[in-house]
Amino acid sequence: MQIVRVGILGVSWWTELVWPGFSSAEKVEINWIASRSGDKARAFSEEHGIANWTDDYAELITAKDVDAVFVGVPNHLHEEMAIAALANGKHVLQEKPMALTTEKAVAQAEVARHKGLVLMVNQESRLANGIRDLPGIIHTRLGSVRKIVLGMTLKESSWSGWRDDKDLSGGTLFEMAIHQLDLARWLFGKNPHAVWATGRDSPGCDMTVVMDFGGGDSALIDYCWRSIGFRLRIEAYCERGYIRQEIDLPFGGGKQMITTDQGEESKSFAAKLQGPETFRRVMEGFAGAILNGSRPPIPANDGVWAVRMAELARESLTTGETISFQRAQ
Repeated sequence: MQIVRVGILGVSWWTELVWPGFSSAEKVEINWIASRSGDKARAFSEEHGIANWTDDYAELITAKDVDAVFVGVPNHLHEEMAIAALANGKHVLQEKPMALTTEKAVAQAEVARHKGLVLMVNQESRLANGIRDLPGIIHTRLGSVRKIVLGMTLKESSWSGWRDDKDLSGGTLFEMAIHQLDLARWLFGKNPHAVWATGRDSPGCDMTVVMDFGGGDSALIDYCWRSIGFRLRIEAYCERGYIRQEIDLPFGGGKQMITTDQGEESKSFAAKLQGPETFRRVMEGFAGAILNGSRPPIPANDGVWAVRMAELARESLTTGETISFQRAQ
C-alpha cells in the first residue's frame, strides 16, 4: 500500500473544519463521504472533489476502495461506527470520545488489537503548535513534572442539538473537557491514581477536576464558563522550573514563558490549535501508522484513558467523593 484511501463518516461544521488539514495530508486520498442526508453528502462531495458519496454509512464502511474510516458523527454513534468499520477490516481514525463508557471504549480497542488494525483517536490538542513541543521542553530543560494546571475560560454560551443532550454527547466532560484530561495525563507521562470533581457538567456552568498522580503530583483542570473569549491556559510546574502558555482558541496565537533559575524567557507563537496544520499532522500520523507500522500519535489506549477519566470525573461530580482509577481498570 502506497497511499491510504479514507472515507469520512459525517458531514457537519466539524467536517468542514478538519477538511483543509485532512485533505492536504501526504499519502492520503479521501475518496468517500457519507451523511445520513444525501443532499449534504452530495454537496460536500461536489464542493471538495470527492469521488464517491452516499447517504448510507454501511455502503462506505463496506466499500472495497476504502482502507480507513474517519468517524466524525455525533458522539453517541462513535462506538457503533468504529466497531462496524473495524469488523470490515478498515483502520479507524476515531473522533473523541471513543465511546460514552469505559467498557465500550475498551471493547473497541480490543477489536482493533485482535484484527491488527490501527485505531487512533483525534485528540488534536497534542499536535498543535506549541503544545506538541511541551514534552520535549519539560524533559530536556525542566525535569519531572510536579503539578499541571489547565484553565479554560469561555464566554457565557449554551449548546443546541445533540451536543446539549447528555445522553448523546456525554456532557461537557466528554465533549470538551476530555481534551484537557488527556493533556494532563500526556504531560505527566503516567496514569492518574484518583479523581475528584466539583461543579456542573453542563454548558455554561463552571467545573473543576483534580487528579492525583501519586507522590504528591497532581493536575487541576478548571473551567470558567462565565468569562470572556475562548482561551486555554497550560502550566507545568517541574523540578527545575516551570512553563506557562496561554492560547486563544480555536485559531488564535499563543504566548509562552519559561522560568528557571537562569531567569525567564518568553515568546509568541502561531498556535491555531484547530487549524489546517494541526489536522494535517493528525491525518499524516494516522496514515503513517498504517503504512509504516509506526505508533499512532494518539493510540487507542490513550483514547480509552480519556473516556475513563471523563467517566470517573462525572461520577465524582455526582457523589462528591474521590474516585480511585484502580476500580476502573
